[in-house]
Amino acid sequence: MIQSVQELPLTLTNNSAAITFANDDIRSRSANCQCGGWLQHQEGSPLYQILDGGYYEVSLNSNISSATAGSVALGLYQDGILVPGTTAITEITTAGIPENISFSKVIKVCGRANATLTIASVPSIPNLSTNVGIDTETPIIQSANLIIKRLS
Repeated sequence: MIQSVQELPLTLTNNSAAITFANDDIRSRSANCQCGGWLQHQEGSPLYQILDGGYYEVSLNSNISSATAGSVALGLYQDGILVPGTTAITEITTAGIPENISFSKVIKVCGRANATLTIASVPSIPNLSTNVGIDTETPIIQSANLIIKRLS
């Protein structure tokens, strides 16, 4: 298991940028690459590399806002591709006033393979009425908590 936290407000550089969790990681020994574990992550990097096949639970909980009113969204990316079922969206009605978003997803990494995970802003979301894409605003993240657990 690894837990990464971004406590202080962090304005992402654009509406498709990845989150770099600044605070110290808490990890179990099995998630420590130096001990032959299943996860490689260097503090200050947005990349979490899973080195062993299996099932993993990825959870994110965060307060999110933006400098302007509009939609903001975060999602889990596996090898640069947005994982279905992980787009957490909220509508910011007043700039700077945070909303809470979260998701939890079990992913599969095929045996003898690896995967690189990131949490990033989702640049466009569908309008549910018209199914036309809506550009999202650049998010401001605070009190973000990312947990990756190996299930099997």
